[in-house]
Amino acid sequence: MMIAIFNGDQLFETRDCEAVLLPDGRQGAIWRGLAYPLELPDHRIEMGSEAFAPSACVPNRARPATQAVFAVIEGVDEAYVLVSGTVTDCENASNRLRASDYEVIRTGRYLGDPVEDFEADWFVRIVRPAGSNDTLSTALRNVLGDQVTERVSHKTLGEYRAQLIATELASVKAREAALRVELARLKLESTNTANTQVQIEELRLAVDLEREARQQADLAAAEAQELLGAARHDRPPPRVGKIKDEIEVVLGALLPEVRLMRDSLNVVAVEFSNRRALYRGLAELRNAIGRLPPTWKKLKGLEQWWERHISDGQDDAGRIYVRFSPADRIWDVLVSHKGEQSRDITWLTRQ
Repeated sequence: MMIAIFNGDQLFETRDCEAVLLPDGRQGAIWRGLAYPLELPDHRIEMGSEAFAPSACVPNRARPATQAVFAVIEGVDEAYVLVSGTVTDCENASNRLRASDYEVIRTGRYLGDPVEDFEADWFVRIVRPAGSNDTLSTALRNVLGDQVTERVSHKTLGEYRAQLIATELASVKAREAALRVELARLKLESTNTANTQVQIEELRLAVDLEREARQQADLAAAEAQELLGAARHDRPPPRVGKIKDEIEVVLGALLPEVRLMRDSLNVVAVEFSNRRALYRGLAELRNAIGRLPPTWKKLKGLEQWWERHISDGQDDAGRIYVRFSPADRIWDVLVSHKGEQSRDITWLTRQ
């Protein structure tokens, strides 16, 4: 819609802006990469007012009455409950699940494919309840089935995520630039001490990961713009590949000595926006003879297990835990998140 942008009492410009719903439910509009509260009925925004990241908002469209309000990705021990809307809708779903005695592990942005035509914005990761004869989807209808929201997900996959990807791309570029500055500073201040050299090597690795994340984000942004252009011109969008299929094909064809454990496949498909660092880390196992590369560390308290930090496309909170099985010469691999480390170690101890 056409929006008037004001700086105090002074009209700055008038331009066509995307209408959104802000995280607190107010009407808003995106201008110059930020979402500002919209003053109605004047259709104006104040450039000096509070602003939100577009990734925290959703397009301002009404949800069809027949559209589902959640979807489920079931795993071995856990499940992802997918919801659409703002972060407030996600928090409401999480609170309802907790109130119904479901153990909520964590919440976050959903980065996977649509599930049964349901295009989700958020995930609530929960522990699967034991002892129920009903499917999880059936059980959750009693918890989330009446959750009402007028804030709906995007019309197409590309249309909604174009703003999110653009925001992530800018963030990645900023982090890469900051890391390069810090690396240059350390090199100048280097006294050739072992500690400083370790810091330099760690920063070099971080710069490499950020560069790869930026390259992947560039590709994702181009794909999103293609989808968005197709939607605006009423053309059928290009086929969106299934992320889980891609992961299984890559592992089966290029890394057959890797065996994913527990719900690793779901974690990667749902929470990783960039899987290059994951594949690179797993590829290091192919030529590992005896001790693993320096990027891998022994997991404290578990003699046979090794740990590696990886980027999930957003930060370095991704974790890989591996153990070599001499009987079949296969690497058992658990892919997870930093926030679940205590829980994961407890599980690994029992394996």
